[in-house]
Amino acid sequence: MTHMYIRKILSLVLCVFLNSTVVFTAAQAQTIAKPLPAAVNPIALRPYEEGDWKKLLSQRGNKPLVVHFWGVTCGPCLTEMSQWGKFVNQGEGQVIFVQVDEVSMDITRNLAQKMHIDKAPNYVVRSKFDEFLRYEIDTKWTGEIPYTVTIDKNGLQKAYSGNTKFKELQAWFRKNS
Repeated sequence: MTHMYIRKILSLVLCVFLNSTVVFTAAQAQTIAKPLPAAVNPIALRPYEEGDWKKLLSQRGNKPLVVHFWGVTCGPCLTEMSQWGKFVNQGEGQVIFVQVDEVSMDITRNLAQKMHIDKAPNYVVRSKFDEFLRYEIDTKWTGEIPYTVTIDKNGLQKAYSGNTKFKELQAWFRKNS
């Protein structure tokens, strides 16, 4: 009896979530990511693949780091990316972006430039973003985006799903610098 009740609640929650989430198709993302004028230098996108999480952590030294996972077909991701651009350009601390959708490099590059996150390191998942890549980062992560991981000066990691609270993130950087 209890299992049936829980299943009904979970089904209802899932229906509400699916109906309230904005999802973009790759074609819609291409419309959003129209190329910038040729005078703008294209940013270098680095491939992100299995084993890169440990590399990112070892390269940070003892400085705080934020890694933000996003997708060009994720409505909530796109709505906050310009805020990420402002945050990065204020120079609060080191932020790395990892785009997880299977779309062309041009789409990712154009969006990164338009959202002004092109001054930060930008990675693109090279293969399908599956449980193996997620498991390296956080064994409890189910793959939802936006997803942000903070790594403090002592190496303590905390992960957050959903939209970013930039004032809290700013305070976190100041505390850990």
